[in-house]
Formats: sequence, structure tokens, C-alpha cells
Amino acid sequence: MIHFRWVVSFLLTPFLRGCSIPLVRPKRIDWNPSLSPKTIQINNHTIFYTAKGEGKPLLLIHGYGAGIWVWQKQIDLLSQSCRVYALDLIGHGFSDRPKISYTPETYIHFLRDFMDGVKIERATLIGNSMGGGIAWAMAILYPERVDRLILIDCIPPDVLRQVKNESLRTLVAIKSIPILPYLVLAARGKHSIKWILLECVSDIRLITSEVVDRQHQLSKIKGTTWVLYSTLKHAEEALKLKDQFSLIRKPTLFIWGEKDLIFPPAVGEALHQAIVGSRFQMIKKSGHIPMWESPVEVNQAILSFLENSSE
Repeated sequence: MIHFRWVVSFLLTPFLRGCSIPLVRPKRIDWNPSLSPKTIQINNHTIFYTAKGEGKPLLLIHGYGAGIWVWQKQIDLLSQSCRVYALDLIGHGFSDRPKISYTPETYIHFLRDFMDGVKIERATLIGNSMGGGIAWAMAILYPERVDRLILIDCIPPDVLRQVKNESLRTLVAIKSIPILPYLVLAARGKHSIKWILLECVSDIRLITSEVVDRQHQLSKIKGTTWVLYSTLKHAEEALKLKDQFSLIRKPTLFIWGEKDLIFPPAVGEALHQAIVGSRFQMIKKSGHIPMWESPVEVNQAILSFLENSSE
């Protein structure tokens, strides 16, 4: 069912044309000036990332429509014992937005190529939401590149059937109607971005005007609507990996927000049961991005797993 406010956003589309802005990469990372912005050419596209620390490589992979900023409360701590890479996925954040098909394979192959580009043979992958899906898919398709998995409120293979929040359910409901999903995504304004962010947390006080403004600016960069639309359009292709999910044999930790409105804890519990030997940790009073909402608990869980697990 399409909610009234999403219909209103669609009706406002004609007034929002021309509101996209060019991609301008920052020379400093405002939320952590100690980090150095870096870029790398991957398949002729410029990818934005940062790296910090020494030791075994660890990759932080954000979710659908997000960016490096969701890891702002992990990078410094994890970099004390690892070489931490946080990247904006192709089509996201301050990375290029080529007009290509954003299939699951696109993202998986991109991550493999990024690892090649920064000369990482094998790494621990920490992914949230769609980033967690990319991580577990890497463990299926390129197991030699994966050391351990930490999956935070990750997408399941049958993502479109399992998603529960209002904004994504609306997009799923209309995804087969020509052009309409694209127009709804294009029409998102600051209020729509705020609604989406509020669906991602339990403590709504965390969604300040600064947080909304930051995500809104990223959403306005030219090409973003196509990326989100194409990713949604191809999301059900992840089902091809469903039968192989239970074959993952990497040390795996699931971290899940108790109040996740997008993928409720039952989704995480089922994924945990499918991977033999995996661990599951619930984060109380937290939503879909617990590493950002409840960093103390999540960081403790990550560090404990890294210290006590090995392949």
C-alpha cells in the first residue's frame, strides 16, 4: 500500500526537477578531521574512501543510500588494532555514479576490484544492511578473499520479501510500475530523508538537523536517483544466492538491533541459524544501524569477536 506522504512526494516531482547538484569531493572529513580523504580509480570510476591504522585489513561496507559516515563511531577504535578501510560504494557517498545496472553482481565485483586496487588479498568484512549482503555474497563467490564476517542488520537473500519498513515497502509495492519508482525517489526532499532516517533508529533524538542535512546533500548529487532505482529494480536477483547462503563457512558474527523496523530480529535469527557455528548478538533498544546508534555495545561485540575468532 502506498502511503499518503509518498504520494505527495510524487506529486511534487515537477517542482523538484533541476535540484540535483554536482559531485564535489571534500578535502577533509568533517566528522573526523584525523581521517584523510582518498580516491582510487576502479574500472575507470573514482571511488572515495579512507584508511587508518596498521595490521590485518578490515573493510567497513555501508548500506543502500548511505555512506562512510555510518561508521564514524568505529573507525578510530578499530584502527588501533587493524588497517581499517571505509569506502563509499560505487554510486554512493562521494564516489562516482555511472549510469550502469546496479545489480548484486555489480556491487560484489566492485568490492573485489576495490580490494585488488588497494592491494588487499584477504580481509575481515563488516557490513551493514546492503553492505552486509555484499559481504556475505563475497564469502560465497570469493571465499578466498574473506577472513571473517561481521553482519550488522544485513539484508537476506530474499530482501524484497523480508523488508518491513514503510518507505521501502512502498517502493517494493510500486517497483513494477514503469517510471513511478524512479519519480518517487527523485521527489525525495529533506522531509522524506528525515522520515527514512527515523525508520533506521530507535532513539529519534539522534536524527538531528545536521544528520538530515548531511544525508540530504548526498541524496541530491546528480545520478543518485538512478543508482537507488536501479539497485531496487535488481534487488531480487540476490535470490540466486539463497541456496548457497548456508554453505558459508567463515567465522561469522551477526549483530542486530532489537528495534529494527526494516529487518526485524527474526530475520537475523534465521540467517544465524543457516550458518553453522555463527554467533548472534542482539543490541537492546537499537534500530537498523546499531553501530551508529549504540556504538559502545556494538564496538565491544566487534572487538570480542575479532579477538576470539579465527578461521
